[in-house]
Amino acid sequence: MIDAWTLIVLLGMTVVLGYVGSHIFAKTKIPDVIWLIIFGLVIAYFNIIPRESFLVMSAMMASIALFIILFDSGLNLDFYKLIKNVSRSLVLAILGFVVSTIAVAVFAIYFLNFSLLQGLLLGTILGGTCSTTVIGMTTGIKMRDDTKTLLSLESVLTDPITIVVSMALIGLIVPIQTTFGSPIQGIMSAFSIGIVVGLFAGIIWLCVLDKIKNKPFDYMVTLGMLFLIYAGVEYTGGSGAVAALFFGLVLGNGRTFSKIFRFKKDYSVSEYLKKFQSEITFFIRAFFFVFLGMIAVINMTYLLYGLAIAVILIVVRLVAVRISVIGMEIGAFERRVVYGMAPRGLAAAVLAQLAVTYNVPGSEIFTSLIFIVIFALAIYTSILIAGFSHKYGKKEEKK
Repeated sequence: MIDAWTLIVLLGMTVVLGYVGSHIFAKTKIPDVIWLIIFGLVIAYFNIIPRESFLVMSAMMASIALFIILFDSGLNLDFYKLIKNVSRSLVLAILGFVVSTIAVAVFAIYFLNFSLLQGLLLGTILGGTCSTTVIGMTTGIKMRDDTKTLLSLESVLTDPITIVVSMALIGLIVPIQTTFGSPIQGIMSAFSIGIVVGLFAGIIWLCVLDKIKNKPFDYMVTLGMLFLIYAGVEYTGGSGAVAALFFGLVLGNGRTFSKIFRFKKDYSVSEYLKKFQSEITFFIRAFFFVFLGMIAVINMTYLLYGLAIAVILIVVRLVAVRISVIGMEIGAFERRVVYGMAPRGLAAAVLAQLAVTYNVPGSEIFTSLIFIVIFALAIYTSILIAGFSHKYGKKEEKK
């Protein structure tokens, strides 16, 4: 068992390392994921904290991280910008997701002896780019706003796509007790319940927040409501993840939805609430990557397979981008940046752990494989983008 003092030190060091890593990321474009995972590896290597102490908490941690990620994604999505730029971003997101899923699934079936559904699950888990890394990297790169929006929206859109499709596949592989008929009906019903409950809960909560405006603890009660919505929707057979996404979307775009539903006044949430949510997401994200480093089992076989999957994802990224940018005005430098923007992150790590939690056959190696893929693609993307930015920056100076 882990003692209280060790846990307190671990949490403190995780927060400090995450903070320092975010500043290093802002200046060098080296993702903080690298330092957090290395920290977890060091803890595991020296057995500072027994691996088993955290494995027993993995199901709870993965579930909480899951709906916090999606709530944060919805809260920070601009509804109008989403509608305006969604077409090409959605093409890139879906095409990249589908091509990546199929390529990884084929590899898993032939080299890992996975079934079709197992291979597709591994593929979907790794199908989307990491929004936090992509958005952070594009912020400091001199590119046109259209290209930045393309990359940012693609990464934001792939988080819910990856999570929802992966959870649906888990339900097909390991049938979860449901009141609905066939698995397909169950998936569609789960989507519908999640969307409807998330939208209505968000609208009602906008009105509640307006009543308690300027009173203390409005964020904490919102977080408590998020927990209740997720638990309630999951209990009734819906998708709590989808509900969390739409709950966040409504709260983050309160004025927009007020106009859509023709309310007498414009409802909105405070910037303080959004800021506090980003702080919570920062902590959960930082701790989960340390957790991933602690529980990963690395051997030469996993290393080779993980690196092979990373290479596959890099190659299929080129194909997806080449098709998606047809007809789009984009320079050579920007095209290279879009090609190279292939990091995987928290959503993949969480889903790998959820697959283990639901006892998906073969999932015992998911965490280790995905850990290597995340680490390899983080290094690849940071080196590539830093190199392109340096080269591009010198050309700009000569001009």
